[in-house]
Amino acid sequence: MTGILKYGVRKTLVWNDIRRSRMLAVATMIFMAVSAMFMALTVLLGISLLHSINTLMEQARTPDFLQMHTGDLDEKSLQEFADDHAQIRNWQVSRLLNLENAAIMLGNYSLADNTQDNGLCVQGQNFDYLLDLEGMMPEVRPGEVYVPVCYRAMYQLKKGDLMQAGSREFMIAGFIRDAQMNSMMASSKRFLIHPKDYETVREQGQEEYLIEFLLEEGTKSSEFGTAYTESGLPANGPMITKPLIRMMNALSDGTMIAVIFLVSMVILLISLLCIQFILRLQLEKERQETGMLRALGFRKKRIRQLYFTKYILLSVCGATTGFLLACLLCGPLTRQMQELYGAPRFSWKLGILSFLAAFAVETILLLSVLHTLKKSEGLTILEALFPGQVQKKRDTRRQYLLISFVTTACMFLVFVPKNLHSTLSSSEFVTHMGIGNAEIRMDVRENQDWDTEADQNGEMTELDETTVPRIAAALAADPKVERYVVLQTKTGRVELPNGTLCDLKVETGDHTVFPVSYQAGRPPELETELAVSVLCAEEFDVTIGDTLTLQNEDRAFACTVCGIYSDITNGGKTAKGAFGLWEERPAAWSVLYVTLKEDGQKENVYKAEALEGNTRKAATSERKQWMQAYQRLGAEVTEVETYVQETYGQTLKEIRLAADVAGSTAIFIIFVVAALFMRLLVEQNRYDISLQKALGFSTGSIRRVYMKKGILFIAMGIAAGIVTGNLLGEKLCGRVLQSFGAGNFRFVVQWEQALLFYPSVVLLTAGIAVWIGIAEIERVRAFECCIGKT
Repeated sequence: MTGILKYGVRKTLVWNDIRRSRMLAVATMIFMAVSAMFMALTVLLGISLLHSINTLMEQARTPDFLQMHTGDLDEKSLQEFADDHAQIRNWQVSRLLNLENAAIMLGNYSLADNTQDNGLCVQGQNFDYLLDLEGMMPEVRPGEVYVPVCYRAMYQLKKGDLMQAGSREFMIAGFIRDAQMNSMMASSKRFLIHPKDYETVREQGQEEYLIEFLLEEGTKSSEFGTAYTESGLPANGPMITKPLIRMMNALSDGTMIAVIFLVSMVILLISLLCIQFILRLQLEKERQETGMLRALGFRKKRIRQLYFTKYILLSVCGATTGFLLACLLCGPLTRQMQELYGAPRFSWKLGILSFLAAFAVETILLLSVLHTLKKSEGLTILEALFPGQVQKKRDTRRQYLLISFVTTACMFLVFVPKNLHSTLSSSEFVTHMGIGNAEIRMDVRENQDWDTEADQNGEMTELDETTVPRIAAALAADPKVERYVVLQTKTGRVELPNGTLCDLKVETGDHTVFPVSYQAGRPPELETELAVSVLCAEEFDVTIGDTLTLQNEDRAFACTVCGIYSDITNGGKTAKGAFGLWEERPAAWSVLYVTLKEDGQKENVYKAEALEGNTRKAATSERKQWMQAYQRLGAEVTEVETYVQETYGQTLKEIRLAADVAGSTAIFIIFVVAALFMRLLVEQNRYDISLQKALGFSTGSIRRVYMKKGILFIAMGIAAGIVTGNLLGEKLCGRVLQSFGAGNFRFVVQWEQALLFYPSVVLLTAGIAVWIGIAEIERVRAFECCIGKT
């Protein structure tokens, strides 16, 4: 009975305390709810992404090892290799019929400007299945085609639309999810057709082989890849492993989740500081009351329990609210994820894990509250009963500094995602992709196994080993071309300083024409020099001046590492060599980069914003005609800017979404903190304000003083936020991107937004909040100082 009475008394005291200080209780719960929301959202999104990708890869039976190959294929040697290696569970050769993008129409849209390698294929025999939107293998009938789901929104497609592929027309029967090539970061896309249709269009494209293996559990893909290469099997194309496929699938949404996790950490820090400060203010306000309770014999533990019970109640409300808000936000933020990988099932396990994440955040906040409560117990009864004015002034200074710090943290939240988005979408970022900052990219497939292809006008153009020299000669004679370069990618083996042999892709040519971003050193200029990517340098454990030995069929030659550059393509593990390196080896593919003269296409197109109506259309049409002329010579021609946008379009979209969420949250927090703490400041200094009014100071003059101080500290926070967001944020993003191969990372900042737009929005929001917060000054009466109000 006594316990029930104690519980009832404690409950009454807690509820009375909450009702008496509603504003502080609501503010505390808001901080707890927002912190819980972002952490729960991070867990929800992260687990949903991993679950969706893993489910798709399991249903599709994604191969553990994949070797793409163009050219002749000896399946007998592959069978012998499979028989000799017990770790191979199953293997197959899939065929992909690559078509010229200009020969493909989806609905009313041409793929002429598409940067992907688009091809036709049939369903996998034993594994590597293409699945419909229900996760099943579609039954394709003759005359039908299933289109990659990533093209549905891009080209506004629906069932029943028509697809033109060369001379054949297909009806779109549905859309497929491709576990290997769903992501736009995968350079190829597969269209599923009936085997009979495949045979009829086989002569209209170039056939590429996908040599695929399922391996036994525990087999390392890298070791298997080495064994495959040493066997001399077909390898004229990229080598892909299951971890790389998983990484490419997860990168776009994973980047957004990483940004949200960063936001959750910063908001947790803000919440810790603000809740601690609110608690200190309340303890200071009720100092004499707690001192009197202690003087009457109440133990410190009992008083602490009263306060802590209230915060436990608020944390339960905050965790529940945050969890529910996270569930509401999860839908819009996973829209692209659901489109590409399927809707994750919201199981009870996922719900429990996300709620546990929210609970973990609340636990951290409660431990901070408990620490503050225990720290306050160090005061003697006399110190509690007779507080001094020094502490009051110190609390006022802390309050202004806290507003400034919160503004700094919120500006950091605004700047980092926005700067990351502007950097990745900038034309300068191509130098971190292992390619130079050119305007035009021309891709030429090597070892074509057909003699002719149709151009857009139906004319036939011969494709042979002279295709690249013919295009290079045309560029050299073109008066519109300022500069160009021919680069050929070759694959082979390299011996490391410790004697280990590794596979390596080497891009040969003149790398001084369009240099990439070098973390150290310079581009290769001699045949005996080699530049390696950041990830290669880390894996090979080499630096500038070290020696790598390149292997050939009949000889080996040493190359000195002259540079380490950024590259986040091809798994980030590539190398660059000068002309003549591995000259006798066939090229897997060739790329030509072109920059046009200022008074030619570039002037017309890149300054198209200044053009109007027909003039602008004419400039764009002129460039397209120029590009189509080289397409007829046998190259896939795209603008580098378009190439970057299409490759990282999904990632940029998700980062922009995360940036919008982070920015909106930051503005909301600044508003709440500024309004709340200015309101608390007025309440804390109510006696002083009343005294000033009694001495003849007007309400307007007092408000102006508080307004100026509040805006001053907020402006200081904005300035500090600009600095930390650009410097600390750059280092933070640089460390993350370096793990993907991008070294020497620098933000590309849109300074007009960084210095004008965002600070203006924050300052305006904070100004309104401060004005609302100090509105209580109007209600302070001059006589209050005479009746003892403090």
